[in-house]
This record gives sequence, structure tokens and C-alpha cells, in this order.
Amino acid sequence: MSLVNQMLGEGAVADLCVWKNKITSGITLVIATLIWFLLEIMETPFVPFLCSILLLLMLLLFLWVKFGQLFFTRRPLTPEEIKQEDSPVRALFTKIEGILLMLYEIAYGEDIKTFLSAILYVAIVDTVASYINLLTILYICLVCSMSIPVLYLQFQEVIDNFIREVSEEKNKLLEVLKSNVLNKIPRATKEE
Repeated sequence: MSLVNQMLGEGAVADLCVWKNKITSGITLVIATLIWFLLEIMETPFVPFLCSILLLLMLLLFLWVKFGQLFFTRRPLTPEEIKQEDSPVRALFTKIEGILLMLYEIAYGEDIKTFLSAILYVAIVDTVASYINLLTILYICLVCSMSIPVLYLQFQEVIDNFIREVSEEKNKLLEVLKSNVLNKIPRATKEE
């Protein structure tokens, strides 16, 4: 099992990131690019854009329910099926609830190290977001998560050799720093 598969695990998101189904991954990237283009470049207001998307989705769902048997063999899930324990929508809301609960536990302050690291990450994101829009950051993250695993799988030997060489060079520089600078700093003697 390669490093990418170990990091991404298994499932639909991992398959999307390593482009197992090229059509699905391509559609995801194109849709994300279109949304980013509309909101960032064309400066479309977010709330009307979101409302238009929701109206379109509701209309398509209505048409699918009423006339879907003419064109499709499968009907969409009914509200009763969505409320079942094993439905994907229920799983999504359970994940969101788990994330919110985790954030609440971090903010509660039981583990101070986790709390301080969360504060540090939020401060870093705040600093970066003051220069770059959130949607652009999310788009860059999506493009990176869909391209870096594929590039790593394709050029794994070259990248591993490069990382090994960089790591060896880093270790040499740290030894030089330690011998020339850190070892010359006087230390207090231990009193027993």
C-alpha cells in the first residue's frame, strides 16, 4: 500500500482525489472551477447565487420525482428513506454534528495543548484570509488535494529520492549548526 493510499484511506473521497473515476473527478474539478469563477472573478453575490442553486436543485428534484420513471430507472430517496439510520444524508449530518461537538470540546479547554494549537491554526488562517478570499483558499485546497496525490503516485520514486536527499542535507546542516553554534553555548552544570 502506497503512502498516498495510507494517508487518504478508502472511500469515495480518496477515489476522487486519486482520480480512479476520471469522469467524476473531472466533473468535480470543473464544477468547483465554475463556482470559483462565478463568485470570485465575476463577483456574483453569494446569497442570491446560493438561492438560485437551491431553486434549481428543488426544481430538478421535483421533476425527477414526478416524471423520473419516464427517463430514469431509479427514483430519488423519499423523506422517510432519508430519515433512516443508514442513509447518506443522515451520515453527513452525523459527521457535521461530530465536528461541531469536537470543536465544542476543544473550546471547553480540557486539553490545553489542543486548545492552544487550535487557536494558533485559527490565527494563521485569519492572517492568510486577510490577504486571500476564503473561496480562493478552498479552491486552492481542492485543486491541491486532487492533483498532489496523482502526481505523487505517478512520480513516486523521483519524489521519494528528492525527499531523502533533502532530509540528508537537512541533517548535515543541523549537525553543522549543532557543532558550530549550539555546542559553544555555555550550559549550567547540574547540581545533585
